[in-house]
Amino acid sequence: MKKYPLLAGLLIAVASVVAIASAWHDAPIVDEDPHIGAGYSYIAGHTYEFNPEHPPLAKDFAGLALIFLHINPKILPTAETAVNDQWNFGRSLIYHSGVDPILLIHVARLPLILFFIFCGWLIFLWARKTYNSRAALLAVFLFAFCPTVIAHSRFVTTDVPALFGVLFATYFFLRYLQEQKTANFWLASLSFGIALLTKFSTFLLVPYFLLLVLVWAWSQHREFFKPALRLLVKSILVMAVGFVVVVGSVYQLHVFDYPPAQQKNDAATILTGYQIPIVADIVVWGSDKPILRAYAQWGLGLAMVFQRAEGGNRTYYLGQLSSTAFKSYFPVVYALKEPIPFLILLLCAIWIGWRAWRAGHGPFKNKIRDHFPVFAMLIWIIIYVATSINVNLNIGIRHLMPIYGFIFILVAGAIENSITKYELRSTNRTLKSLILNSKFLILLLLAWYLAEFISVYPYYLTYFNEFAGGPSGGHNYVVDSNLDWGQDLWRLGDYVKANHIQKIYLDYFGWAEQSFYLGDSFVWMHAGQYPSKAQFLKDNSAGGWLGVSASYYQESTVDPAQPYAWLGQPTTVIGNSIFVFHVTP
Repeated sequence: MKKYPLLAGLLIAVASVVAIASAWHDAPIVDEDPHIGAGYSYIAGHTYEFNPEHPPLAKDFAGLALIFLHINPKILPTAETAVNDQWNFGRSLIYHSGVDPILLIHVARLPLILFFIFCGWLIFLWARKTYNSRAALLAVFLFAFCPTVIAHSRFVTTDVPALFGVLFATYFFLRYLQEQKTANFWLASLSFGIALLTKFSTFLLVPYFLLLVLVWAWSQHREFFKPALRLLVKSILVMAVGFVVVVGSVYQLHVFDYPPAQQKNDAATILTGYQIPIVADIVVWGSDKPILRAYAQWGLGLAMVFQRAEGGNRTYYLGQLSSTAFKSYFPVVYALKEPIPFLILLLCAIWIGWRAWRAGHGPFKNKIRDHFPVFAMLIWIIIYVATSINVNLNIGIRHLMPIYGFIFILVAGAIENSITKYELRSTNRTLKSLILNSKFLILLLLAWYLAEFISVYPYYLTYFNEFAGGPSGGHNYVVDSNLDWGQDLWRLGDYVKANHIQKIYLDYFGWAEQSFYLGDSFVWMHAGQYPSKAQFLKDNSAGGWLGVSASYYQESTVDPAQPYAWLGQPTTVIGNSIFVFHVTP
């Protein structure tokens, strides 16, 4: 039995090294400029004026690492800094702090791999407790070599931390439901509070936990009302203590040097025109009150998330361009972004699970009681997917990250249960042969899965399966953080230098400082500047070079107002996300 934890640890360690190495040559992605800047301002300045729309935990990890660098203290925000000027501050910190930007980016990213490691161990513990050690090892394998997970584990963002928060909080909440001891109460409270500090989407844990309480009480007791009411009160107290003690204390530290008057003014400015005025009024009112201002800052972030989700985002999807969400977006993108061998295992697991459920004896209530952890995982997946589909925001499969852990556990458990069941009944040669063939097929699928992971190195963010034509074909379906998040600017700079390109016009989807990577070759190009070849040659009679991020190029294939359709096939593509064109007279 000891070999399974060791093997799981080895898988997590190998994947962690690959994750770090694969991002070593990446420029800061879009979200990293504000996140890195905000994290440093939280730790060094004790002020939460930047990036309030995300909780602080992931950014704090980056900020704690950066305090060991000799960053110019004058870089910190002042009273004259514009309200929530997170993008400019982040870029200024990275490129103008007196520290080598490459070093600063690497140092900021390194601690974030801890969330990946924590997730790996939680998946192992969950799967071993729910199924067995062999299933736990399979779940860790699927997690560790998932291109989407690795892609987002390397950046200073909140998606993998949110996965950690869900796994962590749910693990200890179920433990509290099973045994309502004082120690379990505090573990459930603290883990819930920590989850709320990872990403605001973890707020969905509140209705999720309340639903679990009701189903637990119904499945465990003959009488429903009294046990359910008693457990509901206890569970609400668990969450209230986690929010008050953990969230309140952490946010209090973050607003310590944030002047109350400025906090109130910033909140009022950010929430101007908010669709629910009473919410804005409550947040603004509490923003300068002692003790309450910490919770008001958390409330400001939650309000901003609802506002963003309602407002939507300009999205390219399957040849369409819209600011309104597509209901099919997440199911389709998931089917294109996950390796085909995993999709086969997923479908097999669904079929196995359904057959096992149908074949099970006893009433529905007893089935829920006997498999409550599995039921809990399925309910979270359903709640989160349904919410994501109905929210007006389609900018990346990363928004489904909080369900990935439970999917890996359930797939591994279903496969393992099926094999174990037939092994126990393997009394004839035909059944033994079937088991052997099934194991061989699973090993083939896992080998294919690993081969996909290895083949896409180091471009994990751009991974698409063969249904989409691989990483090079993904841009035809979706872009943004599924493929093009500004990560390849450094590689473009290397290409420019290697090919002795003296000038390149660039329309770049990102906030990294282009001149740092391209030097004097860089010329900023705005959308619409060159709507035709003739217009370009008018300014560049001898021809020249243009670089266009995939997000902008794909938009031009749909929007006639966009200027890039005339460029045709690119001369080369940098990291699957930046198209480079050489225009000749």
